[in-house]
Amino acid sequence: MPSTTDTARFDATGATIAIEAMVIAEPRVIEEARHWTTGRRLGEAAHASAVGNADVTAFVHEALTFGARVLASTAHTADTRLLESMVKGVGDQTAQASKQAAEITERATAEAAKAVTQVASDAKKAIVEAEVTNRKEITAAVDHATKTLAEQMQRLFGGDKAEVLERMQPLLGTFAQTLQAQVSAGTSELLSKAAKQFDPSDPTSPMAKHAAALAVSQKEFTERIEKNHNVLAHKVDELTTALKVQQATASLAKVTPIKGGSLEAQVHVLMNGIAAGLGDEYQDTTNQVGLLPRCKKGDGVLTVGGHDVRLVVEVTDSKRAGWTAYFDEAERNRAAVASLGVVRSLEQNAGQAIRVVGSRRLVVALDPETDDPELLRTVVILLRTVAMAASVRTGSEEAQTAEEKIAEALAQLVKIDAMKTLASSIQTNAAKIDSGCTAVTTSIHRLLDEALTALAGAHSSATAHEAAEPVVAAGAA
Repeated sequence: MPSTTDTARFDATGATIAIEAMVIAEPRVIEEARHWTTGRRLGEAAHASAVGNADVTAFVHEALTFGARVLASTAHTADTRLLESMVKGVGDQTAQASKQAAEITERATAEAAKAVTQVASDAKKAIVEAEVTNRKEITAAVDHATKTLAEQMQRLFGGDKAEVLERMQPLLGTFAQTLQAQVSAGTSELLSKAAKQFDPSDPTSPMAKHAAALAVSQKEFTERIEKNHNVLAHKVDELTTALKVQQATASLAKVTPIKGGSLEAQVHVLMNGIAAGLGDEYQDTTNQVGLLPRCKKGDGVLTVGGHDVRLVVEVTDSKRAGWTAYFDEAERNRAAVASLGVVRSLEQNAGQAIRVVGSRRLVVALDPETDDPELLRTVVILLRTVAMAASVRTGSEEAQTAEEKIAEALAQLVKIDAMKTLASSIQTNAAKIDSGCTAVTTSIHRLLDEALTALAGAHSSATAHEAAEPVVAAGAA
């Protein structure tokens, strides 16, 4: 159950919105509403003291309808811009992250290589210094041992004739030299092998192998980062392409062929509002097959309230020829007696705002986003009046009056076409021209109201005549 405090809510089916006791005090809304006190927009706003309890239902309907369209369009634009910003941000962050990762990896590898080289250099230097020190110590030790041995032998075998000592002396010298050479050679070989293990320039050394493995790991890591960056960049490109396709699709919706596009949807919204204001019924038949087999011509049908009279509406956002043949088939397909074509620009309508292509057929150039929908309302009122006149018997005084008023309205409609054409080329007199169009539109509405009054009288006379005919026939019998 909806709350009793709700002022606007959906109905139980969710198909309509009910508004009750809503109060709006926005100054711009109030100012615009003063133009709608008669059920349609007037050129001059009514004074605040004269609008008390005035019915502005038509204004509320129009404001909500067009406001919803504007909000939807704005939301779509905001979503698109947000997505563009997100895509750009992802791309920038991806490139920055890849660049930083590569720089960090390169710096870490360089520092590691530098550290390894420094360690190897320090180790090699220490080994060389140890070798020099070791040589000195070995030489000193051998010299000391030789000297000590000579002294001991001198003490043991010495005397006036130390023949044994003289014979042993060369042998001891040779032994000392041999020992020193062998120890030095062994030590040098050992230290050389140790230094070789720390030499990065030797491919067989563990240090060189470690440096090579580190370089390979750095290369693989860099390639992996580059690969991941390329994959992510490809995904971002795909997302960007999808966004561009979406934008292109939205743009193409404004230049679609005869069976679709945003112009068609906008005209359907306007026609629904016009029909509601006239007490008529409007139906979107774009995707519905009509009376003719497999034929969908006739994008919309306006059924005049209280009469079996239909007006077919055809919308296209492209320049086309052959409106007469198209209207013939559309009227037969929708059982209509009058036709209205709507295009977006003057260029699509042979440079005319309103073009007459038959006795009950008009083509109007109207851009719902920029043009005043009052022109469409005026043309619809004229065509429905013509259609009602065509549905009653001719020859009566009321029907003749209606036909005269309709002819005058058509003449006034030609003036609107001339003024609209002039307004598109002369901007300096735009206010004066628009005022003239408003006056002519008011005149057309007055003439059509008189025609409708005459038609109502003709319809009543026809009904009375049809009711009297059976009585006369019965009396004659």
